[in-house]
Amino acid sequence: MMMRSILLLFVCLVLAAGCSTKSNVSADAGKPSQQGAADNQDLDSSPLTGRSAIAEPANLIANPGFELGLDGWKWLDWSKGWAAFKLSNTHAYEGLQSLHLPVYSADQRPTVVWGGVQELSLRDEIPECIEGYYYVENWAAGDWKQYLQLVVIDLSHDLGKGQGQAQLRYIISGSKEPPLSISNAQYLFIEKERRDTPVLGKWTHFSVNPRADFMSSWNYKPQKGANLRVLFEGRFDYHKTAVPARADVYFDNLYFGPKTATRCAE
Repeated sequence: MMMRSILLLFVCLVLAAGCSTKSNVSADAGKPSQQGAADNQDLDSSPLTGRSAIAEPANLIANPGFELGLDGWKWLDWSKGWAAFKLSNTHAYEGLQSLHLPVYSADQRPTVVWGGVQELSLRDEIPECIEGYYYVENWAAGDWKQYLQLVVIDLSHDLGKGQGQAQLRYIISGSKEPPLSISNAQYLFIEKERRDTPVLGKWTHFSVNPRADFMSSWNYKPQKGANLRVLFEGRFDYHKTAVPARADVYFDNLYFGPKTATRCAE
């Protein structure tokens, strides 16, 4: 009887030890060591992939893809030569929306500009890259000067003698020659082969280097704190006949910042 009691006691002790061991393993199962957690801390910032996203360079343009509507964008409504832009949800290079410039000579104004405008302050000296994509359809220029243009104006740099502020005017497409003569503007052409008619029905990339172009055109570079006005335009100049000028111009995926392996790489 005593031997039976001793055996039962021994079995219970063994089972208790086994339960204790199982409980400890279950509590620690799947826990990384402190060193492992430290090794992986940089991989946990994305809830989808477990890895941190590659940092994009700072874009000085707010709402560059128009996914927030027209937040951050304006047009020069104080100018008699300007007309309002729209938001398009039928054309987009990325996302769902883009800037729509409905160019049309509906009145007798000799020059009309449709354009998305932003004014910004430089965080450092002017970056090397402005780029984006345009899309054009319904192009009918007639004998008008009709073209797409990117303008960068240094509002902080007055040229003196009543000329106004230094500016770069980039012809994106649509004109082979400088369309106007302006004392405080330098015209530059983005296309290697200048075209009277932009590429139609296709998103087309463009890029410029405003840092180098301010230096070569005006012999200086806008520095930290300079205030710039950046304008993405579709426009016509010099109304000559009753034949209407018209085009639907779209801009999307715009960028103004440092040049990188993926930005202004072409």
